[in-house]
Amino acid sequence: MTHPYDPGHPGAGRPGPTPSGHQSPYGQPSSPQPPFPDGGYGPSGGFGQPGSYGGYPPAVPPPRKDRAGMRRWGKILTLLGVVILVLSVAVGVILAVAGIGNVVDQADKAFQVDPTAEQYYDAGDEFQLFSTSASNDVPACEITGPAALASGTNTTTEFTFNGSGVESFDSFEVVESGTYSFRCDSPAVVASLDASGIFSGVGGVLLAVFGGGLGGLLALVGIVLWIIAGRKPSTA
Repeated sequence: MTHPYDPGHPGAGRPGPTPSGHQSPYGQPSSPQPPFPDGGYGPSGGFGQPGSYGGYPPAVPPPRKDRAGMRRWGKILTLLGVVILVLSVAVGVILAVAGIGNVVDQADKAFQVDPTAEQYYDAGDEFQLFSTSASNDVPACEITGPAALASGTNTTTEFTFNGSGVESFDSFEVVESGTYSFRCDSPAVVASLDASGIFSGVGGVLLAVFGGGLGGLLALVGIVLWIIAGRKPSTA
């Protein structure tokens, strides 16, 4: 027999504790809450510990790549490219101007054989025979002097003489110093052109073009690496 609940009498008709430890306002024990897989009784798990929701862990951003090496190589390549570019152009221009200037100076001392001429040479000097560009036939020349001449450097040279273009067709080296006489069956030009000056001029132009191009390419690659290393990594 149950007694009606009287708030003035402690314990009279008061609802008893439920098996789960909770009071029922109607005097009947409430159904215990089914435990969660982690042993708790609520979303937060048992004993006040956070429980597992069974989902994926929060996304962790990937570690930022160390771009210090790329930045360092970018600076090195940029500096190296600029140095190569400046040196190649500067040295190439100096060699080209010196070589071409030497050729021009020698060409100014050229003389024409029509049909004879004489010139003094020192041992070791080299000279070339030239024909006009408009001439289809190569002049036949006879050269006499203190000693027979040796074959000179086999290079093809062109320049302007008295307003007309001339092109070399033979070259000689002087073995013994003295005066040499020239006789040709058609007008010819003789010039003591320094082969080293020709090579210097051509080499200077090539150095300025190719060396400067290589330096510019290295500098461009270095700048690109520098820019890429300085960009912030994209985040998903």
